[in-house]
Amino acid sequence: MSKKNNTKEIMKFAGTYISVCIGSGFATGQEIMQFFSAHGIGKSVFSVLVCMIILSYCGAKLLEIGKSANLRSSNDIFNYLWGESIGGIFKLFMPVFFLCSFVVMVSGAGASINQYYGLSKGIGSIIMITLSLISVLLGMNKVVDILGNIGPIIIAVSLGIGIITISRNYDNLLNAENIIATLNVTKAVDNWHLTGIIYSGLNVIIVTTFLVGVGETSSNKKNCIWGGIIGGVAFMAACLILNLGILSDIGNICMNEIPTLYMADKIGPIVGILFSFILIAGIYTTSVPLLWSVCNGFAKEGTWKFNLIAIMCSIVALIGGKIPFSALVNFIYPISGALGVIIIIGIFIKSINLGKY
Repeated sequence: MSKKNNTKEIMKFAGTYISVCIGSGFATGQEIMQFFSAHGIGKSVFSVLVCMIILSYCGAKLLEIGKSANLRSSNDIFNYLWGESIGGIFKLFMPVFFLCSFVVMVSGAGASINQYYGLSKGIGSIIMITLSLISVLLGMNKVVDILGNIGPIIIAVSLGIGIITISRNYDNLLNAENIIATLNVTKAVDNWHLTGIIYSGLNVIIVTTFLVGVGETSSNKKNCIWGGIIGGVAFMAACLILNLGILSDIGNICMNEIPTLYMADKIGPIVGILFSFILIAGIYTTSVPLLWSVCNGFAKEGTWKFNLIAIMCSIVALIGGKIPFSALVNFIYPISGALGVIIIIGIFIKSINLGKY
């Protein structure tokens, strides 16, 4: 494979990794504010850097495993990491978890489209389900092509909004620690020492089986490793800039449901409108891998069984998407973080046992 093609594949894998991690939480800025900004500048920057190291390492390892381990299906990654007993429990539970997470994304899309454009929540959910279903039925290679292009765009726009916000509120950023002390900003994790680890877990649980599937399409292991490293670094670099942007105007931003949209609107109405499309794209880039992961847990891609499961899951998501978005998040997210940390530990232990760090 030529150097040019290797670079193209690496960037495609990195873009896909970024896309899967983005989701509605990052795109809205709520995750960044609750996990990082709420703890102040010093602690949040440290936590972001910890998370950057973990996600870069895990992304590289999961892609590499997909290429080299010759698993029968991506869902076998749990047996590979934890053995038959614990892995078997994961294999049974994870498709259900992915389906529940897909329902969360569908519900979030419906709520977002309703808020931004005035369409009913049901129509918004149908739009997201239809786009996700079509993408999954097109197959992994097509999904990687789509997500690999969308992710970098979302990151670039987020970086731009964060940098402009920082430049406009630089003095406030220097005084952010004192301002936060007067506010009651919700913290996703009270102990700031753990926030980087828990946030890593939330992302790893979503990407695990999908990245293994992506790794199977790779031409060589080196591309997998660099794709994971670049994806993890780029994603968390965007988190860092957004975090500083939020901190630079934390007094106003903390009162908004969607911090990034508030930041975009402050730059200009047109920027706000454009960013609303970015938010929907962010939900889409996580919805597709979740639906694919559910189907791949039961059937091989391209078979009639895989396609039937995809359609059935879409119907379930349409029904489940009627449940309030906040209620779904409160139920799913705590489980996500805990399971994600277990998978991270499994990746580290497996690497040590194999002598591959």
